[in-house]
Amino acid sequence: MNIFITGGTRGIGFGLVDEFLKKNHHVVFTGTSEESINKASSKLNGDFFGVVCDVRHKSQIEYAKDQAIKQYGSIDIWINNAGVDQDRLDVSDLSEDEIKRVVDINIVGMMLGTSIALLQMKKQGFGHVYNMEGLGSNNMTIPKTIIYGSSKHLLTYFSKGCNKELKSYQDVWVGTLSPGMVFTDLLLHDMGDDGMKIARILGSEVEEVTPWLVKQMIKNKKRIVWLTNFKVIKRFMFSPFIKKKNH
Repeated sequence: MNIFITGGTRGIGFGLVDEFLKKNHHVVFTGTSEESINKASSKLNGDFFGVVCDVRHKSQIEYAKDQAIKQYGSIDIWINNAGVDQDRLDVSDLSEDEIKRVVDINIVGMMLGTSIALLQMKKQGFGHVYNMEGLGSNNMTIPKTIIYGSSKHLLTYFSKGCNKELKSYQDVWVGTLSPGMVFTDLLLHDMGDDGMKIARILGSEVEEVTPWLVKQMIKNKKRIVWLTNFKVIKRFMFSPFIKKKNH
């Protein structure tokens, strides 16, 4: 299959790129600089290429998509993974630039990516878009993460809404990926002691989560959740016996 992943140079995005390549799929991924793409590429093997792309700009996403179509002819799976965390501050203390940064990347970028992907997939007659959920998608609210959480809450609503508009396209739809708490720079960004206590119980490594996510996408699962309620309960029950993760 032909895979397109935004924000594929590190964290979960890189893990997904690597795992799809291990299964011999073709992958196009985006990064925000030539440096980040070259660094990621040096660690990968398979049929792939990276494109510099700022998802806040439709023209740049269009360009990356056009390069993917030129090389591989179609896109089977498009993953809107690019996202950023917010500064750990109350809403009243966040700057205008910080609020717009999170909204423009997490919301506008995701919406633009979905729009461009769906237009291509309608032309093809097939294809699946996956949007990356996070804190807020399940209605959980935590102080000093409100802008980030709101962006993910909206993402879930948006993804469901898109499928209402795709009823006449049986083989085109929008799904969601919920990886739970994964030890990446985004998760660990400015995390306090209380947050780390929870993360050591519920957190997972990229190498543990991404193979499972990829398998579910290949099976055409629409809603993919790694950290289910059952897993949460089980991990808390057995937390005294779990070896602490060194993060």
